[in-house]
Amino acid sequence: MICKLMLLVSIVTAAPESKMDAAVSDLVMGLDHLTGKTMLKFVDSLADLKLESGESAAIRCEVTSTPSAVIFWEKDGKRVQGSDKLNLFEKITNTGKFVVESGIVSSIFHIPCASSKDSGVYKCIATNGHSTVESTAEIQVDGVDGKCPSTHRTAPKITLQTESRFEMSGNAATLVCRADKKADWTWTFSGEPIKMDDGRHEILPNGDLFIRNISWDDMGDYTCVASNKYGQSEAETFLYPTKKTVA
Repeated sequence: MICKLMLLVSIVTAAPESKMDAAVSDLVMGLDHLTGKTMLKFVDSLADLKLESGESAAIRCEVTSTPSAVIFWEKDGKRVQGSDKLNLFEKITNTGKFVVESGIVSSIFHIPCASSKDSGVYKCIATNGHSTVESTAEIQVDGVDGKCPSTHRTAPKITLQTESRFEMSGNAATLVCRADKKADWTWTFSGEPIKMDDGRHEILPNGDLFIRNISWDDMGDYTCVASNKYGQSEAETFLYPTKKTVA
């Protein structure tokens, strides 16, 4: 296990991206000491959609997964949102421990002002390092394209979030929250701002909340807020620390 961890760290910090992706795919399963069986399935999948030019839409998918999953989107076979990179920071922190890594993750693809260029086949793709699932829908935009307002001077929108997360007490857990543009991030727990100088809580650059050494006291509702000078959006999630398993 130590050898695997050292190899993974060296790859993540030094290797070219293509080599890193292949090596991580081989090693990530070896870092999992899951207390349950692996699984990945859709809770909420895509459906075909017809839009009129100028309409806005938000298409959403949701998966339940063990271990934790990430979601990304493709349109006509090309990546248009999200990443397939797994949460290695948490996996490295929990190396050698039994982990639950179970929960529900959702993602939204926003179409702020539909035009003919938005017509196509969309895929919501989820992966957890053990398996991959995808849901497909066709979006058809009818009507003559009009002038759409710029989205540059707008508030960020949440695109990926943890809906609920189960993890064993004593382990680290990540609550995912991502946006469609650069944002300032804040997190609250049960309505109160979280202190980020306590040595346990950390907001990662992508917006995720990383919590070390979780305990029963950490159970409850968390809210992430993505903001800029034009406004903000927020998402809620629930963390459930489970009883610690002794090897």
